[in-house]
Amino acid sequence: MNTINAILVQSHPLEGWFFGSGKALVVLAVALILLIGFGLWMWRAEARLKKMEAKLNQKTSRES
Repeated sequence: MNTINAILVQSHPLEGWFFGSGKALVVLAVALILLIGFGLWMWRAEARLKKMEAKLNQKTSRES
C-alpha cells in the first residue's frame, strides 16, 4: 500500500513550480470564468428558444 501511495504522491518538478508560482490559481480562475460564461450563454439560449417556441405555437394556433 505504501508503494502505491508513493507513486501517487510523487510530483513532477514542473508541478511544484506551477503551484508555487500561483499559476494554478490563474488557470482555475480562467476555467471557472469560461464555465460560468458557457452556462450563462446556454441559459440565455434556452430562454430565447422558449420565446421562439411560444411565438410559433401562438402563430400556428391562430391559423388553425
